[in-house]
Amino acid sequence: QVASFFFIGLMSMMIPLCNVFGGLIAVCLLMGLFDGCFICIMAPIAFELVGAQDVSQAIGFLLGLMSIPMTVGPPIAGLLHDHLGSYDVAFYLAGVPPLIGGAILCFIPWVHERQKLKDR
Repeated sequence: QVASFFFIGLMSMMIPLCNVFGGLIAVCLLMGLFDGCFICIMAPIAFELVGAQDVSQAIGFLLGLMSIPMTVGPPIAGLLHDHLGSYDVAFYLAGVPPLIGGAILCFIPWVHERQKLKDR
């Protein structure tokens, strides 16, 4: 999932750099592949983190949180385009949250291990 986040962020940032249509197709294919991997592995990871009893609530919470940037992002991208005349900055900014999320996810095993040590 961490790799998926990193690649989704990286591919979002690479969209403005595509000068030929074939490059855009390659970037979109990779982004779609890693987005599919992220969605497929979300449930098993949620199950592992919160347990069987709370997994449905965790997935609902994740999808609810994901809906906020999906709803607010396009109007913000439009405002940036109106002010800057290009969508490039919007794509660069859209790549930042997945990269930060991937970096934060790298710390979850460490926090989980500390919690186990604390419980002992």
